[in-house]
Amino acid sequence: MNRSAIHSWIYFGLLALLVIAMPTSNFLMSMAQVLLMVNWIVEGKWCVKLIKARRQPILWAFVAFFFIHLLWCLFSYNWDYALDDLRKKMPLLIVPLLVLTSDSLSQKSIDGLLVIYCCTLLFVSSYSWINHLINPDIAYRSLFPFISHIRLALNTCMVIFILLYYIDYVRTKATLCGNRKKICIFMLVLFIGWFIGYLLLLQSYTGFIALFTALVVVMFFQLKRMADKLYLFIYFGGLVVVLIGLVLIIGYYANAYHKLKPLSTLPLKETTVNGNAYIHHQDGFVECGNYINNYICYNELDEEWRKISNKPLDYITHNGYPIEPTLIRYLNSKGLTKDSVGVKALTNYDIQAIEDGKATYYEAYGTIVEQMIYRMLFECENYKVYGGVKNFSMLQRIELWKNACEIISQNAWLGVGTGDVADEIRNNLIKNNSELKDSNMRTHNQYLTLLLTFGLVGTSIIILLFINAVRKEKLFDSLLFMAYFCVVMVSFISEDTLETAAGCLFFTLFFALFVTRKQTNSATNTF
Repeated sequence: MNRSAIHSWIYFGLLALLVIAMPTSNFLMSMAQVLLMVNWIVEGKWCVKLIKARRQPILWAFVAFFFIHLLWCLFSYNWDYALDDLRKKMPLLIVPLLVLTSDSLSQKSIDGLLVIYCCTLLFVSSYSWINHLINPDIAYRSLFPFISHIRLALNTCMVIFILLYYIDYVRTKATLCGNRKKICIFMLVLFIGWFIGYLLLLQSYTGFIALFTALVVVMFFQLKRMADKLYLFIYFGGLVVVLIGLVLIIGYYANAYHKLKPLSTLPLKETTVNGNAYIHHQDGFVECGNYINNYICYNELDEEWRKISNKPLDYITHNGYPIEPTLIRYLNSKGLTKDSVGVKALTNYDIQAIEDGKATYYEAYGTIVEQMIYRMLFECENYKVYGGVKNFSMLQRIELWKNACEIISQNAWLGVGTGDVADEIRNNLIKNNSELKDSNMRTHNQYLTLLLTFGLVGTSIIILLFINAVRKEKLFDSLLFMAYFCVVMVSFISEDTLETAAGCLFFTLFFALFVTRKQTNSATNTF
């Protein structure tokens, strides 16, 4: 085996390590990139690499993206933050450079990497399910503790579309026929179902929105290529039905959440059956059809709870909240008064659920979909009554987006610079006396982060360079790339995807692989 072949095998092996690391380990991600760089340098062949680099518009878009980060350091005061941000953004420079100037991967090699990637997510999802079964009360964010659950959701969406690509590949493969083809397609559909179930387990709103958006776009362009108006008519009709169905489902749960139950429609009683006074705050906070802060007798709650649990009311559950407010919300969700009578009506399972931090009947007994919808409705109700945003995922994002827009309006053309993003966000939150002023959170929106950092000038340069590169490479000819692109673009709405190592690598590696795949020009289909 000659030297070039050895380097090619090492290159493929390290890329395999990189796709394994992407959804599993930040450390392995960094190590794989360093080793890839070492192999790339030792391999040499500089003239060949230079020639390839000159013909890669995507590579130069990524290089420009990184150097805009570097150039905008000049507008910064906080150089420590700027240098740390440049370290996180190294994949923007390293990964496209290594992939797009090395020997081109064959279609078989790229498919091999995709299979390894799918197997890695199968392991991660299996680990998470086992973790959930062993400890059902573990927070969904901690099911796989080595990487953010949001990043896992994005990777899961990508795997689903890769499996759809293989279904299309198997369907059109002439060498497969009869039962073998049916079995392969059946197995791939089962895996898709598995990963959709895993998205439910992760309870990721971003993941589901990204998956739905990408499916809508990909199906439209696939049917458009078929040039059959009947199929397009059926598609749009089905899409309207699905959207109406979603609205009706959410409307049904919203109505069930807000529609007052008998306890909250009758005149308020002043005392419990034991003669103790009730506290009625009458603040209008509704959850599950009842006013949470009515019919409370703290003395009876404490006395009766001590009889059935060895954990006091001030005990902090695993989700960070004391048992007392958890118990009050749980009783409220079952339509019970918050006194000795209500506590006596709890089952053993209810008691265990409260001790585990489950604040409502639906968290203990409801489906994951119900839990996600009711959590969103609770956040909205909390904001309507109290105006609070802290510890509420959706509301925190809205607060951070408003904060970012204020800063952008004051630094519209050039932004605040690479190093001053966090300082400007924190200072503006403090100025507005926001509940998030001590949270060290960023914008949770990549589009706003780009505008905040580089202003209209820098952001426009980045967008135009990528539009030009994607157009020249004709990447949208591939429906798989289109699906990936939609997943990334949707993730940018609710996440600072490029501000973490895992998100940055997800963006750069697949982009580079799709360019390589396009350039091999050996795919037998356009998916």
